[in-house]
Amino acid sequence: MSDGSPESEALLKQPYGIFLVGSRDGDEMNLMTANWGTQVSFEPRLYAILIERDAHTRKLIDAGGAFSISYLPADSEHVVSFYTKPAEVVGNKLGEHAFIEAPQTKVPVLEEAVAWFECRVTQTHEIGDHIQYVGEVVGGAVNSDAPAWTLQELGWDYGG
Repeated sequence: MSDGSPESEALLKQPYGIFLVGSRDGDEMNLMTANWGTQVSFEPRLYAILIERDAHTRKLIDAGGAFSISYLPADSEHVVSFYTKPAEVVGNKLGEHAFIEAPQTKVPVLEEAVAWFECRVTQTHEIGDHIQYVGEVVGGAVNSDAPAWTLQELGWDYGG
């Protein structure tokens, strides 16, 4: 998304994780590749994400009032690429990959995530061409000691 300007190029140096955002409205569920997210408070424990205004995930978060974050293991480009578009639920899979339901919110979590957490939305803000969701972290787990993968390690960029 860089326009080649020095400030755009500088913004691309920001290190980001690459993760999946889980969302749900009734029986409709989705996992979406994202990278703009961060913890914003210790007490209460709050996490903020930014989702493009026209994304399918935005509609599900608006309706369901919750989201999850699934951190990915290294070399998960097939997972990252797969969830750039909505996927259908087939049994215990969203598309090609198994998921579990987060215990408090029932939003999907990638089963193979190195770590995950679930949030109930507490605030929503329109910011440019994105919507910021701030959610209170209400549950989570660590499934592996492996580090979470980053956008830079993946070799993609989203910013500038």
